[in-house]
Amino acid sequence: MVKILSLEFIFVPHYFNSILENVSFLSMKNNTFLLFASLIIILLLCEVFVRVFFPQINEHDQMFQKDAVLGWEFIPDHSGTILYDGEVNQRIKTNSAGYRDTEFSEKKEAKKILVLGDSFVSNISVKEEQVFTAVLEQRLSNTSVFNLGVNGYGQVQEYLTLQKWLPEIQPDVIVLMVYLRNDFTDNLDTTQWLYPRPTSSLDENGSIVIHPPSESSRLKEESLPFYYASHLFRFVKKRLEVIVSKTDQETPSQFLAPENYVCRYPLSKETQEMYTLLQQMLLEINSFANKNNTPIVFALAPSIAQVENTTWESLEAAAAKDEIMLLRNLPNKILLEFASEHNIHMVDLLPALQAAQKNEVDMYNPREQHWTAAGNKLVATILTNYLNTISY
Repeated sequence: MVKILSLEFIFVPHYFNSILENVSFLSMKNNTFLLFASLIIILLLCEVFVRVFFPQINEHDQMFQKDAVLGWEFIPDHSGTILYDGEVNQRIKTNSAGYRDTEFSEKKEAKKILVLGDSFVSNISVKEEQVFTAVLEQRLSNTSVFNLGVNGYGQVQEYLTLQKWLPEIQPDVIVLMVYLRNDFTDNLDTTQWLYPRPTSSLDENGSIVIHPPSESSRLKEESLPFYYASHLFRFVKKRLEVIVSKTDQETPSQFLAPENYVCRYPLSKETQEMYTLLQQMLLEINSFANKNNTPIVFALAPSIAQVENTTWESLEAAAAKDEIMLLRNLPNKILLEFASEHNIHMVDLLPALQAAQKNEVDMYNPREQHWTAAGNKLVATILTNYLNTISY
């Protein structure tokens, strides 16, 4: 009996030790689980916070779809977030026709102005009611303004858009915005966008030949890891990149701004060809409008570098090192002279935008490089005054 008790006395502590070890292990597992679960919850809360107050994902590229004729178009009845750090953070939407405007069916039966162009017409960096076309519509009595601007479009796409919509809208006047930067290359497709674009060339007689877009798929198709869908991940990534860039001593690569060739004097042979093609496209569009008994006004939209002194001076200084002369208003001067020779209505937005900028009113978003609300308001004023000088 004593032996049995002594054995029990020996084995019982071991038994309890075993139990305590199991409890300790389970407790450690639970603590690890709780720690992991807490971390997940904290990350999710941070994700929600950043998503709501500091969103990081720009949905610009998701606003477009391929089009067999135009290359691409806005997706109809679609919305997306447009983001540029410290400048733009808003939701934009398109109407059922695929343009950044109110429903065309809701436009009042009145005088009609059809406006064509690229991102300076769609103007996704400001609210819809702040776009110059909406301001025009508010200011001009008994007038409806149709905004047919699509990001990235050149004159070829604008011409094809006009052919499609002029018979349906039957406007009283057309306004076409010419961007004095990449419009020179867009018609040649020397710049890549989201999808292949239709292009133009001149035949042996100097007549315009339009070439359809290629059948290839989206040019900027990216396969990103799943975590790139996280606003928190992108927030942290951007902040780390800023830190790295501040400590990186390497000289950044220099981007050749279009002003380096469209404003270069004298023009190179290649740039002269770009001017000639753009001018012939303007003649083609003007002729089409005249055949349909509709007056058309071409508005020259300058780049931010042409308007802002600091930006221009940095370009000019860099060019001077290579003994290159840049003339700030050269594209405007050449195109205005061309318009005068061919009796084309053309208005230059540069002088008024420069004057406003000298008064320290920001006309452009520095990073996004399109007109601010103030810039759009001024453009609407210039166009209103010019349209009042022509009969339509």
